[in-house]
Amino acid sequence: MKKKWVGLLFLGGFLLSSCLAPAKGDSSESSASQEFPSTSDPSSSQLTSYEKDDEGFLVLEEDYFSYQEDETSTLQRNTIEIPQDVPEKEHYGNMRLYCGDRQIPVYAVKTNYVHSWDPAAPYRMDNAVASFGFSGVVALKLQTTFPLFDDTEISPINQGVPYSLDKERHVVTFTLSTPGQYTISFRQDRVLHLFANPLEDRSYNNSNSIFFGPGVHTKNNDSRINGNNEVYLSSNSTVYFHPAAFVKARFIANNASNIKMCGSGYIDGSSFVRNASTGEVTVPLEFNYCKDISFESFGVLDPAGWCFNLYFCDGVTLDGCKVISSRSNGDGISIQSCQNVTVDSCFVRSWDDSLVVKNYPRWSDRSQEGTTRNIHFSSCILWTDLAQSMEIGFETVGKIMEDISFKDITVIRNFHKPVFSIHNSNNADVKRVRYENITVEHADMGRGDGVNTLLEFSNEYSATWSNVQKTTSLGSLTDVSMQNILVMKGSNNPRVTIRGAIDPRSGYSKEVHWINDVRIQDFSLYGERLLDGYGNLDTSYANGVSFTSSGNQVTGANYPKNESIESFGPNIDFVVM
Repeated sequence: MKKKWVGLLFLGGFLLSSCLAPAKGDSSESSASQEFPSTSDPSSSQLTSYEKDDEGFLVLEEDYFSYQEDETSTLQRNTIEIPQDVPEKEHYGNMRLYCGDRQIPVYAVKTNYVHSWDPAAPYRMDNAVASFGFSGVVALKLQTTFPLFDDTEISPINQGVPYSLDKERHVVTFTLSTPGQYTISFRQDRVLHLFANPLEDRSYNNSNSIFFGPGVHTKNNDSRINGNNEVYLSSNSTVYFHPAAFVKARFIANNASNIKMCGSGYIDGSSFVRNASTGEVTVPLEFNYCKDISFESFGVLDPAGWCFNLYFCDGVTLDGCKVISSRSNGDGISIQSCQNVTVDSCFVRSWDDSLVVKNYPRWSDRSQEGTTRNIHFSSCILWTDLAQSMEIGFETVGKIMEDISFKDITVIRNFHKPVFSIHNSNNADVKRVRYENITVEHADMGRGDGVNTLLEFSNEYSATWSNVQKTTSLGSLTDVSMQNILVMKGSNNPRVTIRGAIDPRSGYSKEVHWINDVRIQDFSLYGERLLDGYGNLDTSYANGVSFTSSGNQVTGANYPKNESIESFGPNIDFVVM
């Protein structure tokens, strides 16, 4: 099947001189947001003489979004692929995104700013999501209906995205030269989740391909979705989501292998009911006993429960996937009793754990316990509205849980419970866990019904969780290392807990379950090194816990950079997909 190009549009004008001007910030440890001191003074709102249109946007000068092409340039042309608009999908009414005089569709997505768990998750609000593909350098203008203030922030902060604020016109101008996932945050909890994808291979010439084209797909208009809103996948299948596709369905595979799901469109769970009190749930991706599975590029919006649910799978890759959840048990990427899983360059905003690794028994025979081995997360961007950002546990049924790593992770915000957590509440021997090059921009734990705990490693019985899957003895936690951890700002004096325990239950002989060999080096907490003299530290029943400093600068996560940026000129080819 050939590529479906809606149109190839070469604009007669694109001037990048403004977007290539010197940045207000740079890509060093000082962030763009730090260039603009935060203010809470509402009097700083700009009064303008511009009229407003019917949607509340200021009517700006006719040439404000126009450009002129440089016909003398012989440098490489930039390319931007803009998804065609989908009128039947709800748009976000307070932002418009432009590249040149072309609008990039901005859609509404539910987020949840209540940091107390409620089964009904009643207080959700609309925010914005947009995506496009590009290569080279692109200048973008984001127009809002609301005033701009100096605490506008583009994350990842240390990515150093150059931007400027035109407060009079309510416009943020910024330049992207590296594909990735970004958030543009404003006061009053307004956020644009912006997914700037690399240009991708859109070939899907597989005899078992399932192609979802532009538009909204439901069981009523797409026969591949059954009456229960399900798509069952068999071995050797490929699913491709067009960049303008919104698919209202859940995808299920059991005992299958060699499945690929790709393309930068969306699975949309917004029409499904999530009722935590009655158990009604629609998990969008459920893969059980599968092997050699690949997920690439697509996003999942407003899942009605967990998002990625992987159970007893082997050989799974997630690359460039996105999740925005806002409902009860809205975990992002959940890995249960799996082996050889790689999660790279993904974005998760969740109303429950963002990244979570568990060991479960088999449902059909709970005497067969789980094995978790070789699980690696890298270059992911997280925003955790509720629960933990990087969680191992609580349910850890099965002796083997080993070789788990988190590397080059950015946590934009965490509001509720620990950023770093290992909760071994069953019989697993958890070992060889690595955290390396982590940036936490806002560690605001303790909001709502949360706890002001930054790090919690525990090996102890939990009255809430230890008996959920299967009652077992307690296991062990050993060989954990953390290196180059940068926590930029957040709650005062957060707790750091590394705690084993005596098993309190009868029949377990009051056994002591120690935590052993936890090494923390170059951990910067609000500009100070975390050392063993930290005042809010608990290391009960823990041996071999060390806090050290190498003397090197703590830099946190590493970010990709477009090394060929200078080979691109000022001109852009626009492709409408």
